[in-house]
Amino acid sequence: MKKKLLTLLLCSTLVAGMTACGSDNKGESVEDTEISTVESSMPEYDAADYVTVGDYSAIEVTLDDDYTVTEDDVKDFLESSVLQYYPRYTDLDKSVVEEGDFVNIDYTGTLNGEAFDGGSDQGYVLEIGSDSFIDGFEDGLVNATVGETLDLNLTFPEDYKSADLAGQAVVFTVTVNKIVEKHDVAYEDIDDDYVAYLKEQNPSMDYDSAEDMISDARTYLESAAESNKDSAIRNAVLEEIQKVCTIDSYPEGLMEYRLDEILAQYEKYYCDDETTLEDYAENTLGQTYEEFVASVQEEVEKDVDIQLILEAIAEKEGITFNEDDFQSYVDNMVTNYGYSSEATLYLSYGSTEQNGRAYMEKIFVCNQALDKISDSAVVVESDSEDATEAENAGESEDATEEE
Repeated sequence: MKKKLLTLLLCSTLVAGMTACGSDNKGESVEDTEISTVESSMPEYDAADYVTVGDYSAIEVTLDDDYTVTEDDVKDFLESSVLQYYPRYTDLDKSVVEEGDFVNIDYTGTLNGEAFDGGSDQGYVLEIGSDSFIDGFEDGLVNATVGETLDLNLTFPEDYKSADLAGQAVVFTVTVNKIVEKHDVAYEDIDDDYVAYLKEQNPSMDYDSAEDMISDARTYLESAAESNKDSAIRNAVLEEIQKVCTIDSYPEGLMEYRLDEILAQYEKYYCDDETTLEDYAENTLGQTYEEFVASVQEEVEKDVDIQLILEAIAEKEGITFNEDDFQSYVDNMVTNYGYSSEATLYLSYGSTEQNGRAYMEKIFVCNQALDKISDSAVVVESDSEDATEAENAGESEDATEEE
């Protein structure tokens, strides 16, 4: 159920949420487009010259959340992700469709005589009166008989999500296969028969038994919980090392370079020939351009601070860049995040392939330093209820002393 994803440490917080909104004049996807506004390269520097590294050898971090997977967690997960989408259906000895019936149908939608994407299915179970389909579809099946094929002449609404179909007149050819009864399945109802039925409905649910499916769900949740716990530890460690390490100064040009890179990324994702960053700031964010740049600069400064500290620690620990390990890291990123190529990945983190790769090389080394510190950190897992009780007890004691 799960692929373990590798994540970038720093700049992803600024860029990851951006969505492509156009293309360049050559019609290329924006994520494949180099930005001409940033022509400089990352300044060369030795992080140790700019950071006073304190004692990070015995960092202690506290985790307030509980990452234990319970039986209730497994139950909730299966009910929300599987059971609600795959109830059981049994055939009814009924031949005429009425309002409220569940009807198993085959249908094909055509526009100007041609089938359109997403407009066809087989063995689909539709509740008549649920308003799941466009106006007229469900009403058109009332009084139809099992085995009957009929054409429904319908029109998509003007505000339909697909611009190609919005307001278009189409024909749905529908065959009524049977009328069925729906049986909701609870977690306690999962058995080998249901798992076999589920596999028939969705071959990707390839489980041999109920125990197999439940075990897989638990494994997925435990893996996700472990990943979340690791992230929480890393984030806590990041906060702590900034308390024991000090930025003395910044490499000349680094802050300006990183700001230019991020602004170029915003421009790539949110602007086109008719929209500028000033327009984006004002119309989308409700800010002046100066306010927008100031907010980005604040995030860049945080980003650079962490980067310099981790680079200095990496140097102190003797962690150096290794091309083979980096290539494996990049290959995993491309595969797990669905990038079409290394070039596309690099262009997601830089204005050019060269700049994007240079930044990723820095972050790759930073992640290794963070991993080393996190692995040696003392992790205290506090129980939230105990913590609340302790806090309340402290407040009562303070109140008593005041009296």
